[in-house]
Amino acid sequence: MEKLNTTVFLKVVETGSFKRTADILGYTQAGVSYIINAMEKEFGLTLFHREYGGVRLTSEGRRLVHLIRQIADWEHYLEEAINDIRELHSGSVRVGAFNSVYIHWLPGIIRRFKDRYPNIDIDIVGSEADKELTNMVAHRDVDCGFLPNIPYADVDYFPLMEESLMVAVPPDHPMAEEKRFPRAYMGKYPYIMFSFDKPDFNDLIFRDGVTPQTAFTVDNDYAALNMVSNGLGICIMPQILLNDMPFPIRSLELDPPLTRTINIATRSMDTCTRATREFIRCTREWAEENGIYVE
Repeated sequence: MEKLNTTVFLKVVETGSFKRTADILGYTQAGVSYIINAMEKEFGLTLFHREYGGVRLTSEGRRLVHLIRQIADWEHYLEEAINDIRELHSGSVRVGAFNSVYIHWLPGIIRRFKDRYPNIDIDIVGSEADKELTNMVAHRDVDCGFLPNIPYADVDYFPLMEESLMVAVPPDHPMAEEKRFPRAYMGKYPYIMFSFDKPDFNDLIFRDGVTPQTAFTVDNDYAALNMVSNGLGICIMPQILLNDMPFPIRSLELDPPLTRTINIATRSMDTCTRATREFIRCTREWAEENGIYVE
Protein backbone atom coordinates (compact mmCIF):
# COMPACT_ATOMS: atom_id res chain seq x y z
CA MET A 1 0.00 0.00 0.00
CA GLU A 2 1.39 3.40 -0.95
CA LYS A 3 1.90 6.10 1.66
CA LEU A 4 -0.42 8.42 -0.26
CA ASN A 5 -3.26 5.95 0.23
CA THR A 6 -2.80 5.70 4.00
CA THR A 7 -2.60 9.48 4.32
CA VAL A 8 -5.77 10.05 2.31
CA PHE A 9 -7.64 7.22 4.02
CA LEU A 10 -6.85 8.49 7.52
CA LYS A 11 -7.71 12.07 6.62
CA VAL A 12 -11.11 10.93 5.27
CA VAL A 13 -11.68 9.06 8.56
CA GLU A 14 -10.79 12.24 10.47
CA THR A 15 -12.91 14.66 8.42
CA GLY A 16 -15.78 12.39 7.36
CA SER A 17 -15.69 14.09 3.97
CA PHE A 18 -13.98 13.57 0.62
CA LYS A 19 -14.30 17.29 -0.12
CA ARG A 20 -12.72 18.47 3.15
CA THR A 21 -9.94 15.91 2.73
CA ALA A 22 -9.27 17.20 -0.77
CA ASP A 23 -9.14 20.80 0.48
CA ILE A 24 -6.73 19.94 3.30
CA LEU A 25 -4.38 17.74 1.25
CA GLY A 26 -4.49 19.83 -1.91
CA TYR A 27 -6.24 17.30 -4.16
CA THR A 28 -9.45 17.40 -6.10
CA GLN A 29 -12.50 15.71 -4.62
CA ALA A 30 -12.47 13.35 -7.60
CA GLY A 31 -8.85 12.49 -6.85
CA VAL A 32 -9.66 11.57 -3.25
CA SER A 33 -12.63 9.51 -4.39
CA TYR A 34 -10.42 7.71 -6.92
CA ILE A 35 -7.84 6.83 -4.24
CA ILE A 36 -10.47 5.45 -1.85
CA ASN A 37 -12.18 3.52 -4.67
CA ALA A 38 -8.80 2.04 -5.66
CA MET A 39 -8.16 0.92 -2.07
CA GLU A 40 -11.59 -0.68 -1.88
CA LYS A 41 -10.99 -2.47 -5.18
CA GLU A 42 -7.57 -3.68 -4.00
CA PHE A 43 -9.01 -4.98 -0.71
CA GLY A 44 -12.24 -6.29 -2.18
CA LEU A 45 -14.09 -4.43 0.59
CA THR A 46 -16.27 -1.36 0.99
CA LEU A 47 -14.48 0.91 3.45
CA PHE A 48 -16.89 3.87 3.61
CA HIS A 49 -20.61 4.42 3.46
CA ARG A 50 -21.26 7.31 1.04
CA GLU A 51 -24.01 9.47 2.49
CA TYR A 52 -25.48 12.87 1.85
CA GLY A 53 -23.18 15.39 3.48
CA GLY A 54 -20.25 13.05 4.09
CA VAL A 55 -18.91 9.53 4.55
CA ARG A 56 -18.47 7.15 7.48
CA LEU A 57 -16.56 3.92 7.98
CA THR A 58 -18.23 0.60 7.32
CA SER A 59 -17.76 -2.20 9.83
CA GLU A 60 -14.96 -3.54 7.60
CA GLY A 61 -13.35 -0.08 7.55
CA ARG A 62 -13.53 0.16 11.33
CA ARG A 63 -11.72 -3.17 11.66
CA LEU A 64 -8.90 -1.97 9.40
CA VAL A 65 -8.45 1.63 10.53
CA HIS A 66 -6.12 0.78 13.43
CA LEU A 67 -3.87 -1.32 11.19
CA ILE A 68 -3.79 1.35 8.50
CA ARG A 69 -2.85 3.93 11.12
CA GLN A 70 0.01 1.66 12.23
CA ILE A 71 1.19 1.38 8.62
CA ALA A 72 1.15 5.18 8.33
CA ASP A 73 3.15 5.45 11.57
CA TRP A 74 5.77 2.99 10.38
CA GLU A 75 6.04 4.84 7.07
CA HIS A 76 6.74 7.97 9.09
CA TYR A 77 9.36 6.15 11.23
CA LEU A 78 11.02 4.73 8.12
CA GLU A 79 11.22 8.20 6.62
CA GLU A 80 12.70 9.56 9.83
CA ALA A 81 15.22 6.71 10.04
CA ILE A 82 16.37 7.56 6.53
CA ASN A 83 16.64 11.19 7.60
CA ASP A 84 18.70 10.13 10.63
CA ILE A 85 21.14 8.49 8.26
CA ARG A 86 21.26 11.72 6.28
CA GLU A 87 22.24 13.60 9.46
CA LEU A 88 18.93 15.43 9.95
CA HIS A 89 19.05 17.24 6.62
CA SER A 90 15.28 16.83 6.25
CA GLY A 91 12.26 15.38 8.02
CA SER A 92 9.64 16.44 10.55
CA VAL A 93 8.66 16.23 14.20
CA ARG A 94 4.99 16.09 15.23
CA VAL A 95 4.43 17.79 18.57
CA GLY A 96 1.28 17.73 20.71
CA ALA A 97 0.68 20.81 22.88
CA PHE A 98 -1.96 22.69 24.83
CA ASN A 99 -2.58 26.43 24.49
CA SER A 100 -0.41 27.90 27.22
CA VAL A 101 2.65 25.94 26.05
CA TYR A 102 1.76 26.61 22.41
CA ILE A 103 1.67 30.37 22.99
CA HIS A 104 4.37 31.01 25.59
CA TRP A 105 6.93 28.22 25.18
CA LEU A 106 6.91 26.78 21.68
CA PRO A 107 8.11 29.89 19.78
CA GLY A 108 11.34 29.96 21.82
CA ILE A 109 11.80 26.19 21.70
CA ILE A 110 11.17 26.00 17.96
CA ARG A 111 13.60 28.86 17.28
CA ARG A 112 16.33 27.02 19.21
CA PHE A 113 15.59 23.79 17.34
CA LYS A 114 15.41 25.45 13.90
CA ASP A 115 18.71 27.26 14.49
CA ARG A 116 20.32 23.82 14.77
CA TYR A 117 18.20 21.89 12.29
CA PRO A 118 16.74 24.36 9.78
CA ASN A 119 15.50 21.67 7.41
CA ILE A 120 13.45 19.74 9.97
CA ASP A 121 9.77 20.73 9.89
CA ILE A 122 7.74 21.10 13.09
CA ASP A 123 4.08 20.09 12.92
CA ILE A 124 2.05 21.20 15.96
CA VAL A 125 -1.11 19.34 16.99
CA GLY A 126 -3.16 21.24 19.58
CA SER A 127 -5.47 19.85 22.24
CA GLU A 128 -6.69 21.02 25.64
CA ALA A 129 -7.71 17.53 26.80
CA ASP A 130 -5.10 15.80 29.00
CA LYS A 131 -6.25 12.32 28.03
CA GLU A 132 -6.25 13.11 24.33
CA LEU A 133 -2.70 14.48 24.47
CA THR A 134 -1.47 11.46 26.42
CA ASN A 135 -3.16 9.07 24.00
CA MET A 136 -1.61 10.87 21.03
CA VAL A 137 1.83 10.27 22.53
CA ALA A 138 1.10 6.69 23.61
CA HIS A 139 -0.38 5.75 20.21
CA ARG A 140 2.37 7.56 18.27
CA ASP A 141 -0.06 9.98 16.66
CA VAL A 142 2.56 12.58 17.60
CA ASP A 143 6.29 12.07 18.03
CA CYS A 144 6.32 13.89 21.36
CA GLY A 145 3.97 16.04 23.38
CA PHE A 146 3.61 18.40 26.31
CA LEU A 147 1.49 16.68 28.95
CA PRO A 148 -0.06 18.39 31.98
CA ASN A 149 0.32 16.19 35.06
CA ILE A 150 2.00 12.81 35.33
CA PRO A 151 1.03 10.63 32.36
CA TYR A 152 -1.10 7.60 33.17
CA ALA A 153 0.14 5.75 30.06
CA ASP A 154 3.43 3.89 29.61
CA VAL A 155 5.48 6.67 28.01
CA ASP A 156 8.88 8.24 28.65
CA TYR A 157 8.54 11.73 30.09
CA PHE A 158 10.60 14.54 31.62
CA PRO A 159 9.13 17.11 34.06
CA LEU A 160 9.63 20.71 32.96
CA MET A 161 7.66 22.94 35.34
CA GLU A 162 5.48 22.85 38.43
CA GLU A 163 2.70 25.29 37.50
CA SER A 164 0.09 26.94 39.70
CA LEU A 165 -3.52 27.09 38.63
CA MET A 166 -4.93 30.57 39.22
CA VAL A 167 -8.34 32.20 39.57
CA ALA A 168 -8.92 34.89 36.92
CA VAL A 169 -11.32 37.65 38.02
CA PRO A 170 -12.35 41.00 36.49
CA PRO A 171 -10.48 44.09 37.79
CA ASP A 172 -13.56 45.38 39.64
CA HIS A 173 -14.35 42.05 41.30
CA PRO A 174 -14.79 42.09 45.10
CA MET A 175 -11.78 39.77 45.40
CA ALA A 176 -9.59 41.58 42.86
CA GLU A 177 -7.26 43.17 45.41
CA GLU A 178 -6.73 39.96 47.39
CA LYS A 179 -3.65 37.75 46.92
CA ARG A 180 -5.48 34.46 47.39
CA PHE A 181 -8.90 33.15 46.49
CA PRO A 182 -10.32 30.63 49.01
CA ARG A 183 -11.73 27.55 47.32
CA ALA A 184 -14.73 27.84 49.62
CA TYR A 185 -15.66 31.03 47.72
CA MET A 186 -15.67 29.35 44.31
CA GLY A 187 -19.41 28.76 44.47
CA LYS A 188 -20.22 32.39 45.32
CA TYR A 189 -19.62 33.91 41.88
CA PRO A 190 -20.65 33.11 38.25
CA TYR A 191 -18.18 30.58 36.87
CA ILE A 192 -16.95 30.06 33.31
CA MET A 193 -16.49 26.34 32.73
CA PHE A 194 -14.34 24.78 30.00
CA SER A 195 -15.86 22.01 27.90
CA PHE A 196 -12.57 20.08 28.06
CA ASP A 197 -12.31 20.17 31.89
CA LYS A 198 -12.19 16.68 33.38
CA PRO A 199 -14.67 15.72 36.13
CA ASP A 200 -11.83 14.93 38.55
CA PHE A 201 -10.36 18.40 37.97
CA ASN A 202 -13.68 20.05 38.78
CA ASP A 203 -13.93 17.84 41.84
CA LEU A 204 -10.67 19.38 43.10
CA ILE A 205 -12.08 22.89 42.71
CA PHE A 206 -15.64 22.34 43.85
CA ARG A 207 -15.74 20.15 46.93
CA ASP A 208 -16.92 20.13 50.53
CA GLY A 209 -20.40 21.19 49.46
CA VAL A 210 -19.24 23.97 47.09
CA THR A 211 -21.32 24.03 43.90
CA PRO A 212 -20.34 26.04 40.80
CA GLN A 213 -22.62 28.76 39.50
CA THR A 214 -21.87 27.84 35.89
CA ALA A 215 -22.68 30.88 33.77
CA PHE A 216 -21.04 29.73 30.50
CA THR A 217 -19.26 26.74 29.06
CA VAL A 218 -16.58 27.56 26.47
CA ASP A 219 -13.79 25.76 24.61
CA ASN A 220 -11.29 28.60 24.15
CA ASP A 221 -8.96 30.10 26.78
CA TYR A 222 -8.86 33.61 25.37
CA ALA A 223 -12.60 33.73 24.86
CA ALA A 224 -13.02 32.85 28.53
CA LEU A 225 -10.54 35.50 29.66
CA ASN A 226 -12.24 38.15 27.53
CA MET A 227 -15.52 37.19 29.18
CA VAL A 228 -13.86 37.47 32.59
CA SER A 229 -12.51 40.92 31.76
CA ASN A 230 -16.06 41.98 30.87
CA GLY A 231 -17.38 40.89 34.25
CA LEU A 232 -19.26 37.80 33.05
CA GLY A 233 -17.68 35.40 35.52
CA ILE A 234 -14.49 33.97 36.97
CA CYS A 235 -12.46 31.00 35.75
CA ILE A 236 -9.47 28.81 36.57
CA MET A 237 -6.41 29.35 34.35
CA PRO A 238 -2.85 27.97 34.20
CA GLN A 239 -0.22 30.37 35.45
CA ILE A 240 1.83 30.64 32.25
CA LEU A 241 -1.20 31.48 30.12
CA LEU A 242 -1.78 34.56 32.26
CA ASN A 243 1.63 36.01 31.37
CA ASP A 244 1.39 39.12 29.15
CA MET A 245 -2.39 38.90 29.18
CA PRO A 246 -4.04 41.31 26.65
CA PHE A 247 -7.21 41.60 28.76
CA PRO A 248 -7.69 43.62 31.97
CA ILE A 249 -7.99 40.90 34.61
CA ARG A 250 -6.56 40.01 38.02
CA SER A 251 -5.11 36.59 38.81
CA LEU A 252 -5.16 35.13 42.32
CA GLU A 253 -3.67 31.99 43.81
CA LEU A 254 -6.10 29.38 45.04
CA ASP A 255 -6.18 28.79 48.78
CA PRO A 256 -5.24 26.02 49.37
CA PRO A 257 -3.10 26.05 46.21
CA LEU A 258 -3.52 23.73 43.24
CA THR A 259 -0.63 22.87 40.91
CA ARG A 260 0.14 20.65 37.96
CA THR A 261 3.39 19.40 36.41
CA ILE A 262 4.11 20.11 32.75
CA ASN A 263 6.08 17.33 31.08
CA ILE A 264 7.60 16.64 27.66
CA ALA A 265 6.94 13.01 26.66
CA THR A 266 7.45 10.50 23.88
CA ARG A 267 6.33 6.91 23.49
CA SER A 268 9.88 5.62 23.94
CA MET A 269 13.24 7.37 23.92
CA ASP A 270 14.75 4.11 22.65
CA THR A 271 12.57 3.90 19.52
CA CYS A 272 11.72 7.54 18.73
CA THR A 273 13.49 9.27 15.86
CA ARG A 274 16.69 11.21 16.28
CA ALA A 275 14.83 14.41 15.33
CA THR A 276 12.38 13.76 18.19
CA ARG A 277 15.19 13.18 20.66
CA GLU A 278 16.82 16.43 19.56
CA PHE A 279 13.55 18.34 19.94
CA ILE A 280 13.15 16.99 23.49
CA ARG A 281 16.75 17.93 24.26
CA CYS A 282 16.18 21.48 22.96
CA THR A 283 13.00 21.72 25.04
CA ARG A 284 14.77 20.70 28.25
CA GLU A 285 17.65 23.09 27.54
CA TRP A 286 15.25 25.96 26.89
CA ALA A 287 13.30 25.21 30.07
CA GLU A 288 16.47 25.12 32.17
CA GLU A 289 17.84 28.36 30.68
CA ASN A 290 14.53 30.11 31.33
CA GLY A 291 14.50 29.09 34.97
CA ILE A 292 11.49 26.77 34.87
CA TYR A 293 13.16 23.36 34.79
CA VAL A 294 12.18 20.79 37.44
CA GLU A 295 14.73 18.09 38.30
